[in-house]
Amino acid sequence: MTLPGPNDWADWFRGKEFSQDWTSPHFPVWSEVLAPLRERPCELLEIGSWEGRSAVFFLEFLPLSRITCIDTFGGSPEHFANAEWRASVPKIERRFDANLAGYHGRFEKIRARSATGLDSLLVSHRTFDVIYVDGSHRRDDVLIDTLSSWQMLKPGGTMIWDDYGGGKNLPDVERAKPAVDMFLEMYAGDFTLVRKHYQMIVRKTPGDRKPTWLRWQVHRLGRRLGRF
Repeated sequence: MTLPGPNDWADWFRGKEFSQDWTSPHFPVWSEVLAPLRERPCELLEIGSWEGRSAVFFLEFLPLSRITCIDTFGGSPEHFANAEWRASVPKIERRFDANLAGYHGRFEKIRARSATGLDSLLVSHRTFDVIYVDGSHRRDDVLIDTLSSWQMLKPGGTMIWDDYGGGKNLPDVERAKPAVDMFLEMYAGDFTLVRKHYQMIVRKTPGDRKPTWLRWQVHRLGRRLGRF
């Protein structure tokens, strides 16, 4: 099976409007990791969509897929701290809608904070083959997004975290890595490592091991808050 390459990827985005490209460098790895899903229906969940570049890639690369995208489409503090990104914020949702218009029936847009959107999916007992965590990169937000979405990842499913290797000059509270590392410690044995670089990618294994003390404490707190 010949996989789509850079020339195909360029064609997928021709005629669409984007202000930034933070995504294309990941296409070669995603192509390798997601290749087994190309010939069967699959469900994807994306937390943080910006203008839809990653969603377009997933829909094109996985022709039988559907994707659910959660985003406020209002930017985040990191976007407002950069003058160029800040100028793009008012146009995010319009660009997303235009870029995804050709995929009618294959995507669902949830305009909400990730916690709210994920809660609605949990209540509906939704499950996914691939989950891409790329919303807020703050430690606590990443941990909450991960704990909520992991429950919806099918056994054998793939979870991808963006920006695992980013923000090295920032305090831990503003970075994704400490949250991902904490989660991986909590769920040791429930996944196999696929890739550890700028992005972290794991595959969920069947079954559910006895919770570690840290995992039990977090879930205990979550239950008290009515979240998990």
